[in-house]
Amino acid sequence: MSRFRSIVRLQFAAFWIAIFLLLHSQAWATYPGQNGRIAFVGNFSGTWQVYTINPDGSDLFQVTNLPATELSPDSWFPNYSPDGQQIAFSHDMTGAVELYVINVDSTGLAQITHDEAENLFPQWSPDGLATIRPDGSDRRVITNSLFDDIFPEYTIDGRQIVFSSSRGNLISALWTMNSNGSHKKRITEPALEAGAADVSPDGQHMVFINQAGTELPSNLVVSNLDGTHRKNLTERGQFIDPVYSPNGKRIVFSGASAEGAPFNLYTISSDGSAPTLLLACPNSCWVPDWGSKP
Repeated sequence: MSRFRSIVRLQFAAFWIAIFLLLHSQAWATYPGQNGRIAFVGNFSGTWQVYTINPDGSDLFQVTNLPATELSPDSWFPNYSPDGQQIAFSHDMTGAVELYVINVDSTGLAQITHDEAENLFPQWSPDGLATIRPDGSDRRVITNSLFDDIFPEYTIDGRQIVFSSSRGNLISALWTMNSNGSHKKRITEPALEAGAADVSPDGQHMVFINQAGTELPSNLVVSNLDGTHRKNLTERGQFIDPVYSPNGKRIVFSGASAEGAPFNLYTISSDGSAPTLLLACPNSCWVPDWGSKP
């Protein structure tokens, strides 16, 4: 079973879906700015941890030093703050999946949620449009647990959220909704089995996964924000977790050379040219996020 389908099915039992983090500064899917470091989850020391690396593949740095986890490492979902100085992520060190934030220099670890629920997919959001503050207060729910509503991403103006969902008994499709949870609209056809979208820093495009009715492989697609004018970035393969760089010129993603092979980190130009191996990962690397330069 592919990683994407596994996560979709795993989240069906989750009580809290689509948890966001609020900062009083403007932010969205990938915060525009100068390219900073790339965060991801890897295992280079015997346990899964959050790491960061330069965009040229140099200076691998271990950010977290946490207990071994039963949570799938590709469910940590590290996400940079708009200023590139903190990372939010999920972990189950307390026995439940909770949200945490940590400074990029590995100091200041703080637990944000304390409800012993399934808290996943943290995103830093625009002003006033979030479901929880970084101190854990003012928590709100904007979708319900009857469906798998996952991988939320704000649009550049903060008015809408793009998310993946199994609504309508689908494997997955991309939807949009207003930031208060109203006016939900499906923007990809069921056969595409699209998911895990990231919105470009200029707010004009998005990149997402296309499974197109197969367990494997999957490929990466760019389109307009409404799902139109699609273009394949990759040929059929095992490519997941696409995220734009802050300057919008490149995309980082995880990919495997063959079924059963480790997932490495790659970058590619947003027009599909110049694919580059960023980091070879013996035990796989998952869910990268590209931060702005502090």
